Amino acid sequence: MEVLSERVSTGVPRLDTMLGGGFIRGRTYLVTGETGVGKTILSLQFILNGLQLGEYCVYVSIDERIEGVLRGAESLGWDFWSYMQTGQFIPLELRIYSSDIRKYGKDSRAFVDAIYRAMRGRPVTRLVLDPVSALAQGAKDEFFVREYLREIITTIEEKFRVTTLMTTDIPTGSNTLSRFALEEFLASGVVVLKVNKLLGRLVRTIYVRKMRWSSMDSTEYVFTIEPGRGIVIREPYEVYLNRVASKGPKLVDDPSKQAKEPDET
Repeated sequence: MEVLSERVSTGVPRLDTMLGGGFIRGRTYLVTGETGVGKTILSLQFILNGLQLGEYCVYVSIDERIEGVLRGAESLGWDFWSYMQTGQFIPLELRIYSSDIRKYGKDSRAFVDAIYRAMRGRPVTRLVLDPVSALAQGAKDEFFVREYLREIITTIEEKFRVTTLMTTDIPTGSNTLSRFALEEFLASGVVVLKVNKLLGRLVRTIYVRKMRWSSMDSTEYVFTIEPGRGIVIREPYEVYLNRVASKGPKLVDDPSKQAKEPDET
């Protein structure tokens, strides 16, 4: 019997708390937001946490070269190469074209089988699909894309029993949560990353939009991206706005420190 209380850390301590203890093991979660807001960094942070715990992890890049992703991770001080050499970290590049989906319809076996072959029998516990919005980009009939994605997610959950994190890009200024208006319904939880423009500067925020079978904190928080630490969640956005109005754009790591003078970041 599945134990819903068994949790998997996101790699971001404050986000674990917001999710009621982390992701529920074996489920699929969605990280959504505009391009460049930090979705890939969060997904890599999730993978790195698993690697540091001795787990086997798969990262599937759907629209970018793996080497570029890992070089970007190096800028944060994260070394995935050593884990890759030992076989603990399994990077994979997969491209799905709209013509293929149109031709094969709901046959998603090739995509899932490619991931399965890459695992080579290793006990993988974490999987990232980054970004699922790149599946058949520009397809005229999105019905096939939606059905393709539905089968990929359900098959992965049933066949692999891994905790899956998928990312999706949404258009700038959009109020939607996903590219195909489907991912958020298939996912057990949704984490939203945003970029807000305030007094001429961009402020990144994060909040939990959905979390099945768990309590959650839906407060919108400010976050920063820092070398060695990755995503660092700080104070509530509302508190940040009040501080900007009174003292200037400084950030605090812990809301309990709001009465104290925070450090510059």
